[in-house]
Formats: sequence, C-alpha cells, structure tokens
Amino acid sequence: MNAQLLNPFTIDIPDSVSSTLSTAECSTLLFNHGSSILSGQYLAVGRSDGYITIWDIETKSVLRLLAGHVRPVTGLAWSRYNRYLASCSGDWNVVVWDLAAKSQAASGLRKAAGREGDVVNTDETDPRLPFESERKTTIRFDCAVSSVQFAPASSGWLVVVLASQEAYLVDIRDKVRLGKTRGENGKVQVKDVECSPRRILLSSAAAAQVINSEATQAQDEAEEPTPAASSTPGITAARFTPDSRFIVAGTSKGSLLIFDAVTGDVLDELKVLSTTSGVKELAFDSTGKFLVVNCNDRALRILSVHTTSSTTSHHNDRPAKRLRTSLSLTLLHKIQDMIQRTAWNNIGFSPSSDYIFAGAAHKASHNVYIWDRTSSTLSKILEGPKDWSIGVDWHPSRPMLASASNTGAIYVWFTPTEEIWSAYAPGFEELEENMEYEEREDEFDFIDGKGESERLRQEEEEAAYVRICDADTAGRDNTRQTGASVAWGKVSAILAVNNDEQEGREWITLKKLFATRLDQVSTDFSWNPKADGEAGEETWIECTLLDDDDCDRFVIPPRLELDFSVFHDDHL
Repeated sequence: MNAQLLNPFTIDIPDSVSSTLSTAECSTLLFNHGSSILSGQYLAVGRSDGYITIWDIETKSVLRLLAGHVRPVTGLAWSRYNRYLASCSGDWNVVVWDLAAKSQAASGLRKAAGREGDVVNTDETDPRLPFESERKTTIRFDCAVSSVQFAPASSGWLVVVLASQEAYLVDIRDKVRLGKTRGENGKVQVKDVECSPRRILLSSAAAAQVINSEATQAQDEAEEPTPAASSTPGITAARFTPDSRFIVAGTSKGSLLIFDAVTGDVLDELKVLSTTSGVKELAFDSTGKFLVVNCNDRALRILSVHTTSSTTSHHNDRPAKRLRTSLSLTLLHKIQDMIQRTAWNNIGFSPSSDYIFAGAAHKASHNVYIWDRTSSTLSKILEGPKDWSIGVDWHPSRPMLASASNTGAIYVWFTPTEEIWSAYAPGFEELEENMEYEEREDEFDFIDGKGESERLRQEEEEAAYVRICDADTAGRDNTRQTGASVAWGKVSAILAVNNDEQEGREWITLKKLFATRLDQVSTDFSWNPKADGEAGEETWIECTLLDDDDCDRFVIPPRLELDFSVFHDDHL
C-alpha cells in the first residue's frame, strides 16, 4: 500500500482480530523483519509437530513446508533479505534453510536433506524443475535449544542460547580452498571446504574474571584480596545489536553481559536492572537505541543504549593498553502489573519504537498489552479468546500484530486503514455512491500520430528518473566490491600468479567466479611438498566467501509440486 494514501493522524496500534489461522498448530512465529522491500510479507510459523510453514500475509496461503525437526520448534530467525531461515527445536538441532531452492519434480525424490541433495529415480525428474535441497546446514548441540538469531548484517553468523543456560556464537560462513603448483605449467585448483560450523562459547565466567582482575588491580596498593565469585551465572537470553557489532546477553542473576560480535570476547558486565531475578527475554528496537528486558520478577525494563569508548586500564598511574568500544545502558522505566502480578512473554517494539508490546502469560485469557515507550503508560489491551498466549510478534511496518494461542491457532490483529486519495491526487473527488459516467463522443477515439508522440514523451520522462538508494545500501555495496578486490589481489600474490597466467582463460574464469565473492584470506598454508609424493611444491589458501544473502528484492519461489491447501481453513 502506498504510504502517501494513508491517514497520518490515525493511531498505529492494532485494534481487533481481522483473520484467524486455526489449523496452524503454532508453537512460535516471526515476521520477516529486515531490510528487504518485502519486509513483513512472510510469516514463519514453527509448529508443535516439528514442521515449519511459511505463510504469505497478503494471500493468507502457505508458500513452504519445511521438515527437519522431530520435536516442537522453539525459535525462528530470518536473515537480512529473507533468503535464509534458521530454526531451533527441543531435538537439540539448529537448522538453516535456504529458501532460494527451487521446485523438484515430485515428492519422494529427495532421499536425504542436506548439502549433498541425493536424488533417486532420476528418470522421472522433470528437467524444467531443477532439484535443490532446502536445508543448508544442521548444527547439533548437547541439549535443547531455546533461541536462535541471525546477525542483522550477515547470514554467516548466529547466536544460539541453549536450555542449559549456555550461549554460542556460531560461524557458518562458506569457505573455498585455492591451490597452485610451483612451476611454469602450474594450474590453480579449487576445492570446496566442507567444514563444520565454528562455535565460540559466550562465557559469563570470562566476565567474572575480567571484573575480578580489574578489582585486583585497583586493590594492589591496599593489598586486599578480592573475593571470588561463589557461582557463575548462566546465560538465559542473547541478542545481536541492530548494527551487528555487539551481543547483549542476560544472565540468571539479573546482569547484562556485552560481547564482541566477531571474536566473542566479553567486554563488560552491567548490573543496571536493579534485580537478581533471571533475564527471560531481550529485544532491541529497529534503531538500536532502546532495549526492553523481561525478567523473572514479572517486570519489564526499558533501557537506553549508547556506544562508549574506554581503555582497558582505568587507572591514571598505568598506561592504557588499547581502546575498547562497548555499550552503556541506562534504565529508563520499569513496567509491571502491580495488581494481578502478570508474567510476560514475547516482548518487542512497534515499527516506530513508540510502543512496547508483550503477551500476557496468563492461562485464563489471551491478552496483548501495549505501552507507550516514553511515559511507560498502558495504551491498549488487545483482548482475545480464552486460550492463553504463547507467542506475539508485530509487523515491521504496519499496524498489524500476530499472536499464537496454546491451541496452535494464530490471530492476526489489524486496524483497517482509510485511504485518502485526495492526498495523492489533489483533483480527485470522493463519491458517496456510484455514479454513471457519460463519456463524450470523441473521448476515446484514436487519433493518428498522437499515440507515437505520447510514447516518445513518456520515454523521455522515464529516462529522467533516477533511482535513489539510502546511504547504508550504497556504502555496503561499495565496501563489498572494495573488500573483494583487495582479497583477490592478495590471492594472486600468495599463489605467485604471473602476468601471463593472469591473462589466461583459466584464471579469467576463476576470477569471474570468485573475485566478487571473496571476503578474506583466512588461512595460508605456504609452499610445501606435494601431499601425493610427486616432485614439486604446492600451496593452498583458504578463503572465506561473502554473504550471498544480498538481494533486497528476493522473493521466495513457490513449490509447484506440493499442495498446501490442507493447511488453509475457512476462518481467514
């Protein structure tokens, strides 16, 4: 819908239930928040039977059915441009799905989902429908997984929180290995690197060690020992900041830990919540300036977020080692139900960050509470059926909200918007009722030569249009090309490719394939004797590839061979 046609004075809060998906069997749900032009078009639904369905909000129809879990789905995460979807479950697995995979000829052709994409009965395969596996990778942990999130700037990084109160930063970026034999006729070889995802433990014990070391330095002159921590709190929730620079994690003792989003190093521990109750959930607004925290004491806390820079040594008599950038959090408001002592679940912000929403964890009602962020006053209560709420999410750009009940049904809350066409066309006249239009005798007559001149004038006007993109997108594309060219130049230098070889067909073809996708050279194995025992030396380098989730116009292709009508009902 064109934003110019909307009434700017309407309240952007959902009002009532506009549609119901009663056959969804939902256990968790999530809109596709991100930078895509189709942001909010899809709703991912994790089911209690382990399946995942992707719904189109406009048509209220199922686009994909993903099967990869044997226990109820506990969490979902979209990548920046909707190509990848991550899901976690009580079966100890995190699965990353590639939604760009196209249709297959018929069901039953896939023998095993995974990178291999094995196919049986290839004689029955329709060549017009190329086979691709939807499952990109599977990450298995030692216990049930509570939540998962993609880094907002890259689909190659995940933060995962386990039910055992452990958190991991997972690197799932694709890698490729390039090699060359020393000599005049040495050819460049390419090998795919089938490596397991790299896991970095986000440890709260490291934060305790950092704080104890700083306290020990401050008390060196007094020679007073620092008491050790009695027990290390576990991490119960973790989220990336919207700029993907930091990870904020909540602990079981009510403190917030700040981690570096690349190395996983702990930067700071903040005790700004004024409570010892454990943190249940964290949620940032779209700008990253505000944070809402849900704790076990049945209270919501709103914090402001600022970036700070400090040195590793806080003492004037000691030289500073290096500059450290971290986050500063300030408590603004505390929200709680003083009368009924209601607990909350699935917190978040509205698209404009003016409101905060939370589902009431009450088994006698299905209510969604909405507060004003600046004053922390209650703005509205969305009252649903008697089923209690287990999941809530707000549309990223519209006054629309989706909530899930314990019965598996999904309720879509929406405020009908009245379009003001006079704001778009000043000469437009709104009619109270239909009127029969009487046309002139020559109004629709074709005049020779007039159509050609009109076409030329329209082409001239369209040629004058300039596509305007935001500074963030333009800077990201420029940085991507510059970094790739630097990485490719480093590759040619390490492999000792001379000028004649660079002009050859093999090197030119290789450059077309990888020159724009190389992110960095992660490993250099230098020149060593050949592994197969032959005479000569060879060298190999391992390169990390750039994120391929880079199309802001990505549309999920439909599955032509499957019928999803069984998931639809008559309550839409």
